Amino acid sequence: MRTILILALATGLAACEQPAPDMPPDVVAAEATEPTAAPGPSAGIDGWEIDMTAYERNGQALTNFVVKEADGTDITPESLRNRWTILGVWPADAPPPEEANFLAALSSAADQDPDLDLLVIHAAQASHPWPVAVDDGIAIAALALPASPAYLLVGPDLTIEGYRGALSATPDDGIKSVIKGVAEIRKQIAAPQ
Repeated sequence: MRTILILALATGLAACEQPAPDMPPDVVAAEATEPTAAPGPSAGIDGWEIDMTAYERNGQALTNFVVKEADGTDITPESLRNRWTILGVWPADAPPPEEANFLAALSSAADQDPDLDLLVIHAAQASHPWPVAVDDGIAIAALALPASPAYLLVGPDLTIEGYRGALSATPDDGIKSVIKGVAEIRKQIAAPQ
């Protein structure tokens, strides 16, 4: 029975490749030599995914939340307004070990850019060499990120402009592609449409 089913499928596929019987030969030849369309533009920009297939909230306003800095200061999305911010999110109290080196490098790179901040939200207070805010689980859940750890690039108007998963998944150039992508996204946002 399986052999008959495979034969029927193969015959059907072969028939699909045959020209329609009433098609003139010159149309059949033109279709055969017609170039196929090139794939559409990529939804990614150096180190970031920018469309909704990667993260359904790309292009939308950052969801409302309240998290606390080590000194007890509340941070809300409004605290991030008028700045570009990379918002790191993971539900554990520390990133996976392989992630920590990349995150330290990202923090250093963000410190070099006067228009870029880094804030990492996680579930428990811990000492890290990058800015940290603690969440009781509500903010992390509200962001509904498809992976952990994950990072959002938030624009000055609080729109989520990019998403990416773990920094440790970055190619061999470390976080250079992530920073280069931030610059490219900022350039595209600033350019008149």
